[in-house]
Amino acid sequence: MEYSLIKPTVTLLSTWGSEDVTAAMADVIYRGYSIDKALERVKGDQGIVKRRILSFLRDGHSSVFEFMGAQWLIEGSRALTHELIRHRLASYWQESQRYVDYAKGQLRFITPPGELSAVSRLIEFTAKEYVNLRSSQVPEDARYILPNAMASRIWVQMNAREFFLNFIPLRTGLGAFHEIRLVAWLMFTTVIDKFPITARWIWINLTKLHPDYCRGVEKLSEYYGTSDCRIISIRQAFEKWGLSIPISLGELMNEEQGRVSA
Repeated sequence: MEYSLIKPTVTLLSTWGSEDVTAAMADVIYRGYSIDKALERVKGDQGIVKRRILSFLRDGHSSVFEFMGAQWLIEGSRALTHELIRHRLASYWQESQRYVDYAKGQLRFITPPGELSAVSRLIEFTAKEYVNLRSSQVPEDARYILPNAMASRIWVQMNAREFFLNFIPLRTGLGAFHEIRLVAWLMFTTVIDKFPITARWIWINLTKLHPDYCRGVEKLSEYYGTSDCRIISIRQAFEKWGLSIPISLGELMNEEQGRVSA
């Protein structure tokens, strides 16, 4: 039985809201400006946008970030999606194992390259037995034998408050499961240029946003040649999955390393 071995992927589908509009609304809410005048003002002076977004972040005025957000199509293992959906302030629409007939060539499995030899026979057995079951059972019953390594597509939507201030600090920390850490970094990469002021502030302050972010760093710092938990988190996750670090994420890492060496 043919099946595919793939790696986790993240595709940005859309974003809503913007830092410009969020900053402009401060004039509408606090100064009585019309929305047209407020938007014209921030368009003419991007410094206003930067000052206000940073002020909201520093002061903990985080509710305003619920007016920005993004949607992604993620493909990962069922082990990943079971953790992902624990984030309540998000919307999900997941691939249905009840209705998708994987006997028609849709069987896809996800496992780290280093673990493949240990689970390859189980994957082959599962693929074969699923097809055998489908000869007498409907997909919703045949799915019982599918493992956590089964790939699943999931449509995810989060507002910027949940994503930047909760999801990213929790799921990129050194104590996070390596696959969800990889996916979190890939998601972050897709919105660096969409919400640049917010993303950069989060990057700079990331280790302060979750009390357990650097769990176990003392055991890893010598191997990775740094005690920067963010850099270790990125390198460890992408190495585990045999993937290249995205350019925009690499630029943040290089910028930080350059700052430290200077």
